Amino acid sequence: MSLAVVEVPAGVGWLQDERVRRRTGGILQYEDLEPCLAELLDRSALRFAHRTAAVDRSGRAITYKELWEGSARVAGGLLDQGVGPADRVVVHYRNGFPWLRAFLGVVLAGAVPVLPDPSCSDTELAHVAADSGAVLTLETDLPDGVPFLDGGASPDELALLYYVRTCGAGLRGVELTNTNVLSTIEAVAYAMDLTAEGARTVITAPLSTAVGCSVQLLPTLSFGGTVVAAGVRGTRVPWRHLRASFPTARCVRGWGVAETGGIGLLLPSEFRRRHPRSVGIPFGGIEVALLGPHAEEGVGEMLCRGPSVAQRYWNDPEATAEVFGDGWFRTGDQVFIDDDGFVNPLAVRVS
Repeated sequence: MSLAVVEVPAGVGWLQDERVRRRTGGILQYEDLEPCLAELLDRSALRFAHRTAAVDRSGRAITYKELWEGSARVAGGLLDQGVGPADRVVVHYRNGFPWLRAFLGVVLAGAVPVLPDPSCSDTELAHVAADSGAVLTLETDLPDGVPFLDGGASPDELALLYYVRTCGAGLRGVELTNTNVLSTIEAVAYAMDLTAEGARTVITAPLSTAVGCSVQLLPTLSFGGTVVAAGVRGTRVPWRHLRASFPTARCVRGWGVAETGGIGLLLPSEFRRRHPRSVGIPFGGIEVALLGPHAEEGVGEMLCRGPSVAQRYWNDPEATAEVFGDGWFRTGDQVFIDDDGFVNPLAVRVS
């Protein structure tokens, strides 16, 4: 007997972005996005050239101009090594300026950054490189050449390839298009008010993860903010350490995985007392549904769809059909959604 999918209304209007419109196929989409990530970041770098783009763990600062000049030289060096549009390149550094230049260099070269799970062993890293068909792995000296920018990618082309762990501890590539990534950027910038001048984001997760890269890094750089390094050794920083180190910072609770572009649910601080166990409500055009015999009662497996949600796994049609079938992403997380639309975990991953 097949189980019905029960769609759940968002319930709270605070996070609903009026720029999101329903398009063909019923999926909500952002209007007027840039065609690709490289063009968005390049315009940001030109506009905010003399602002501080990043601060590393030792306190060294780098401006947008300095970061883009260095990254464009990496792009030129990649071009000299034969890397072309849509080629995959593994980026494997710890959090820091080399990671930023390598990642942005790959983007500016028109290639696709392949970001392995930070816990990957050397053997697993070799598997990621082989499975993705990567033409190069960046992990030591950065390429250097004449500054270069390829801005010819289209919205539906592959932009990022995250390798994440499966429940069986294997690795699986998650494809995110330019539209997926740009939608995450818009959603986070709107919800966190990153368009305000002087916004600073503490990087609390490895930059090779969806939280570190798509949620924390890219939205900040896209709107002229400053990213500040905190975790650098492949682990997340506990929230109690963050509050002690950054007492005036705004800490938020939420849920998201690479398959949803790193976003999905966000819990506004004003709702924490009334919903202490909740991981939030949908935002950024994300819609949720429940699957299971008790879905009508608000309990079941959480499903997601939206502009930031991936459509497939890399080189894995069986898993794609199982997890992304019928236009919904099956999260595997069992939740209870209350009458106000707040998602409460029964067995859910929290970011």
